[in-house]
Amino acid sequence: MSRFHYIGSATELPLGERGSVLSSKTYNEVKNSPEYLRQREALRDQGMIPLDDIVDLSHLRDEDCLVYDSEEDAAGIFIEELGYWNEVIRMHFRSPFVYRISPNWGGFSVSPKLKDTLTGSYNASLKCCRELFKVMTDYGVSGSEFELYTCWAEEEDHPRNKKLDRIFDLASLSLEDGFELREKEYIVVKII
Repeated sequence: MSRFHYIGSATELPLGERGSVLSSKTYNEVKNSPEYLRQREALRDQGMIPLDDIVDLSHLRDEDCLVYDSEEDAAGIFIEELGYWNEVIRMHFRSPFVYRISPNWGGFSVSPKLKDTLTGSYNASLKCCRELFKVMTDYGVSGSEFELYTCWAEEEDHPRNKKLDRIFDLASLSLEDGFELREKEYIVVKII
């Protein structure tokens, strides 16, 4: 099952992707680089088979591939309209505009414990969270509120866990201390 995240807003939000930064390199430059070839050889030395040894990827053109320099560059968020199958999610929101939001590459969970062990994943998730809150700063005005809610697919009509309800103002949020959008958690974010 998939976990879905939603945002409610008093104003319309722009649809689409935000935050990722494409590389100036092309797919063919990357796959023919000495570094890439070393990485493939290192995989073979560890007994792993690189994907392009199994699957013929020669048909891929530069314009068919998105290339990023790091996990953090790939990270961002995607905002989309609700499909008819998840319209029931509106029951959890007071806001007139409700969208599904998805993290690209990272997630909406930042744990300080990962900072030293999985630096790339930590930075990607931190960027996803920052992009989420940047949307709120960009489209909210002083005194406005945004709502966040997370649940599993096909559980949109289940009651939320009111014990997890939180309210905070965006100015006091410190992502470096840790943050997570938890299952059946409803959050009101105030713009001061």
